[in-house]
Amino acid sequence: MKKPLDPENPGRFSSSLCAGLAMLSCFTPEHPVRGIADMAEALNLGRSTTHRYATTLVTLGYLEQGPSRKYRLAARVSDFGLAMLDSLAIRDVARERLRELRAQTGRTVALAILDGAEVTYIDRWQGSRRGQYAIDLGVGVGTRLPAHSSAAGKALLACLPAAEQRELISDLRLSKRAPRSITTKAALRAELERIAATHGALAVEDEELLAGRRAIAAPIFDGDGYPIAAIELAAPTDAFTREQLVQRIGPQVFAAARRVTAELTAEPVED
Repeated sequence: MKKPLDPENPGRFSSSLCAGLAMLSCFTPEHPVRGIADMAEALNLGRSTTHRYATTLVTLGYLEQGPSRKYRLAARVSDFGLAMLDSLAIRDVARERLRELRAQTGRTVALAILDGAEVTYIDRWQGSRRGQYAIDLGVGVGTRLPAHSSAAGKALLACLPAAEQRELISDLRLSKRAPRSITTKAALRAELERIAATHGALAVEDEELLAGRRAIAAPIFDGDGYPIAAIELAAPTDAFTREQLVQRIGPQVFAAARRVTAELTAEPVED
């Protein structure tokens, strides 16, 4: 591995730290699982050195090893990203809108960003209405979910530039997580076209992630019209039919997302 140096303080540079960070960065959506030989080749390190670094990162909780003895990023890695996200403007701007939406509906609301084939929740406010806890179990800030199975993910995918959307879909692996999960790329493309054609690009998740859960989401855009995040509201299926979710809750979710977009871009809010 080529070792960069600090020209002013060469003696203070830690090649071990550099190698450890490089090892974490070699895990990508295209390569979520890697073996020792694979990592050694990618990092230009010896296998024994690579194994030592990997073992250290497992001990510290940043890597985990599966039954195949290969490695993947562990949940603790998200601590770095979440600490960084705390300083992002979108989290601060959206927080009050999330609180307002939860107060209006009593349901769980979240802010999510797209990360390759997944969405990550970067803020979330738990609802207290009946049945909410059961559908929210195991989902929190830092949780990553398949983009094609979540309302937030579909809202963001639908608004991507065409070329970027095609490339991302071509790499997706569509797994069946719940009774109505989308499992073919043709069906996903058709769904995204429907979402993009709706006012506000509202996306509905209807027992696609979890049986008994429905959710609706609307995208937030930057000044260039690029989808940078989505506001999502989830509720149990016995609280709203799909139509009720769209008609009663959809306008509130859209309004919250539109206000965040306006605040981020300094644009006037349209009624």
